[in-house]
Amino acid sequence: MVAVSRVFIAADIYKKNEIQKIQHDLISYLNLERKNVKLVRLENFHFTLVFFGEINNLILEKIVTKISGIEFQSFEIKYGMIGAFPNSKSAKVIWIGLDEETRSPFNQMSYKVLSQLTDFELKIEKEIIPHITLFRTKRVALNLNLHSNSIMSNFTLIDKIDTISVKKSVTTPQGSIYENIITVKGK
Repeated sequence: MVAVSRVFIAADIYKKNEIQKIQHDLISYLNLERKNVKLVRLENFHFTLVFFGEINNLILEKIVTKISGIEFQSFEIKYGMIGAFPNSKSAKVIWIGLDEETRSPFNQMSYKVLSQLTDFELKIEKEIIPHITLFRTKRVALNLNLHSNSIMSNFTLIDKIDTISVKKSVTTPQGSIYENIITVKGK
């Protein structure tokens, strides 16, 4: 039997403590009860570039080989909005995203990663909204009464993306734990 892992490729971030503060401030601002949300743990904050789901270890080895050869330029990002999936009237996932200006270098890096994976016959979502999940709702969706699917944030937070990692997700009773399989450093 071939072993199977739950795998994704992520861009790593540094300002995790600041993101966690925004996470807690947002819960207060939206007047949410903690019992109705499941917070993403600080060590799990990242931008997902590609989510594979469960794949066998033979494909994983090929993905690691392809990603290990990627060269990309490190770049600065600015967080710029708070949003919700599927939308703000029935929010199940609340996230923080990038401002308009820094989405372009992020999307270029994402395209570079995706272009390395065209040989694989995997279902890969091509259009992603760059975001870090802050929390998920428990049981029922929330109506956040936002004016649109995302709201502009009232903060300025600058970070840097200089590494991408192939990660494995291990589910535990305390939540998911992410293990880096390989990390590639940008220039």
